[in-house]
Amino acid sequence: MGPIALWVVLVLGVGAGLLHSLGRGSLASLLTGGALMLGSLVLQRFTVSAALRPGGRRGVALLLLSLKLTLILVFIYVAFTTAVVGPLSFAAGVTALPVAIVLDVCYLQWSSREPRPRTP
Repeated sequence: MGPIALWVVLVLGVGAGLLHSLGRGSLASLLTGGALMLGSLVLQRFTVSAALRPGGRRGVALLLLSLKLTLILVFIYVAFTTAVVGPLSFAAGVTALPVAIVLDVCYLQWSSREPRPRTP
């Protein structure tokens, strides 16, 4: 599991804690949104790896990309037409991925800074 996935889990954990403390929203919808975006990122990573590998498997990459798009569209259609997923909690879960990416970039910049010497 990469650092982005760990950040997503952390953000979803904070979100789940907030949902629980407020007593509002749907925990399942929050986790579903986060899992959908994380799964989408993983499929995209496999797709890019397959396409850029020496002797690239562009057919496999195209198949994975089509699979990813189809799964996302089918899930969104089923979820929102059957009212199984709470839209606001789902949107909060989906937002966990961009927040995790920003947190990872901020952490990397912070951790790579050299300490500045103190000036009198």
